[in-house]
Amino acid sequence: MKKSAADKFSDSSAVVLMLIIGATLNPAGLRAYGGEESISTASTPANESTSAPGSAIDPPIFERPKLTGNWWGARDTLEAHGVTLDVSLAQFYQGVTDGGIDQDFEYGGKLGIYVNLDGGKAGLWQGFSITTHVETRYGEDVNDIDGMFSLANFNMAFPKKEQVATGVTALKLTQRLFDHLLLITGKINTLDDFRLNYTGGNGLDRFMNSAVVANVINGRTIPYSTYGAGFVVFAEQGPEFTFLVRDPDHHPTTIDLDKLFAHGVLLTGSLRLPVAPFGLPGTQVFGGNWSSRHYTSLDPSDWENVPGQGLPAPEEAGSWAIWYNADQTIWINSANKNQWLGVFEMSGLSDGNPNSVRWNVTVGLGAGGLVPNREHDTIGVAYFHIGVSDEVKDLLASQPGLAQRDEQGVELYYNAALSAWCHLTADLQVAQPSTKAFDTAVLVGTRLKIDF
Repeated sequence: MKKSAADKFSDSSAVVLMLIIGATLNPAGLRAYGGEESISTASTPANESTSAPGSAIDPPIFERPKLTGNWWGARDTLEAHGVTLDVSLAQFYQGVTDGGIDQDFEYGGKLGIYVNLDGGKAGLWQGFSITTHVETRYGEDVNDIDGMFSLANFNMAFPKKEQVATGVTALKLTQRLFDHLLLITGKINTLDDFRLNYTGGNGLDRFMNSAVVANVINGRTIPYSTYGAGFVVFAEQGPEFTFLVRDPDHHPTTIDLDKLFAHGVLLTGSLRLPVAPFGLPGTQVFGGNWSSRHYTSLDPSDWENVPGQGLPAPEEAGSWAIWYNADQTIWINSANKNQWLGVFEMSGLSDGNPNSVRWNVTVGLGAGGLVPNREHDTIGVAYFHIGVSDEVKDLLASQPGLAQRDEQGVELYYNAALSAWCHLTADLQVAQPSTKAFDTAVLVGTRLKIDF
């Protein structure tokens, strides 16, 4: 049921109030961070040193890196024995103010628990590690009312769309060998492992739309969470090649070990090349995937709202896609590393059938510390264009209200660091939906993320 004008005004007022709070608070004691994402990667060597014991007395609340502090020294003790535990809660209040399917505001949230085990520190053996991610989704989101092909709130699509659900979406075991080889097996969370600076990772820190957070050309074949194995060959500060064999089915909330590879196999490979023009860090990534699973172009996807799901469509054996991602720092203030500018790009090409996206491109700009007295805040703007496949356009051309076109849009965010452990983000998205019957969608929202 649509809300009244008074209710919509109240919702909008709540968003504005949260933004005002974020713009006025700037507690001291924020930890420094730059433009590059602080994401642990497969090629990062395990830290074999032992952390020094921490103080049993926590600093004042706004000077802590985590809300709950060091647990009277217990957090450092665990880390010294190879165990790190991180908990975060992200709350979203986002609404469609114009266009789309319906104009409404929705509230929902995501609790994430991350447990990492360093085998060397834990007394097992050097180079071994276990990465675990448990997440719970609750509440509502705008993904079913914005009318868009892309997901305006990517993170709220997992573990299951529009459901209260908890899942172990990552349980990954890795073993480093010979200083240049890493073996991987277990349950792999695709977005946890996605690395591209300035996009924000997983829709929890910077951008929120699926077309900006990750490369949507992979939406047909690569599940959010599934089982797999593979390897990484890498050089320190040099090239990195990754190859993975995965089950093409989704397993975000189930074990299903008896059903592994029941519908085929998914192969992915990527080459990651670090570059540093004029001494400024950047990355070039070339990749591709192929799945032997049978699909139709109207099958659902973890990454998109494919229109016309359930309608008859010809089944195809296998699907492929290739992609190119890049990020480049273009300026860092030598006197203050928290002030920076960077750009990123994602693009891809697929078979166009059964992949519902034939081609795509996303370009964006990120910046940090540019607002006076707000050096820990970040801001970004991005444009995306999704080339919906001709197969999808042809199948839906005669369906009432489902005729398709390419989708394009822009997203703008501002992330205010209220403290090292609390960030408030304002987000604006304006998009021309792929479904011609829907007017241009305008979405505004906030995200409050707390690290415990």
